[in-house]
Amino acid sequence: MNAPDTKAPSPFGPKLVLGVAIIVAGLMLTLDNLGLVEAHTVFKLWPLILVAMGVAKIRQDREGGGMGGWFLVLGGTFLLLFTFARGHLAEALAPMLVVGVGILIVVKALKQTRGVPAELARSEDFLQGTAIFGGFKRRVATQMFKGGELTAIFGGYEVDLRQAALENGLARIDVFVLFGGGEIRVPEGWEIVNRATAIAGALDDSTHHGPAPAEGRPRLVVTGLILFGGTEVKS
Repeated sequence: MNAPDTKAPSPFGPKLVLGVAIIVAGLMLTLDNLGLVEAHTVFKLWPLILVAMGVAKIRQDREGGGMGGWFLVLGGTFLLLFTFARGHLAEALAPMLVVGVGILIVVKALKQTRGVPAELARSEDFLQGTAIFGGFKRRVATQMFKGGELTAIFGGYEVDLRQAALENGLARIDVFVLFGGGEIRVPEGWEIVNRATAIAGALDDSTHHGPAPAEGRPRLVVTGLILFGGTEVKS
């Protein structure tokens, strides 16, 4: 029988942030009517509400690696900068749209290049994770690990395989890192085969190999492309 979960859920969520922001706005209007503050000056900081809502959503989606919170944070930050920079919105937004289109093209190209079969992608023994302007953590405990694919674009990941075992003693993880980084933890004694290409980046094997001969060790093959970033594999 599993022990009951005694961890209380955090009340810090997007709806709570929005409710508190409305209360504060009402108080600012009241103080403004009394001549105590200038509400219009305080209201210029309204994009901070989006940032706070994004942070709250990121905390809620931490295990799922959701991206909605990061879009709120980035959107709020952009609007805050635009408010005080007094620039032209179109000129400021255009480069961000170019970056967004580029990311969509990269993600689609990776999906086509990797060509993971649908049945394998749905398997609990296959690891998939994407971090775009964010990050995710995964702990894998399957005893038939079939490999995986990891993507980090302006983000990062932490993968823990120390409780996992490789199916037939061999598996492959394909990584794509662009202006980001990652960490993969493996059990003692695994042999790491580095077949990834790194340009202005690196894939570091910091594992501690046991006394067993190389041919008797489980082998994890790391393939993919690392650009302006890095990934470290360690025990």
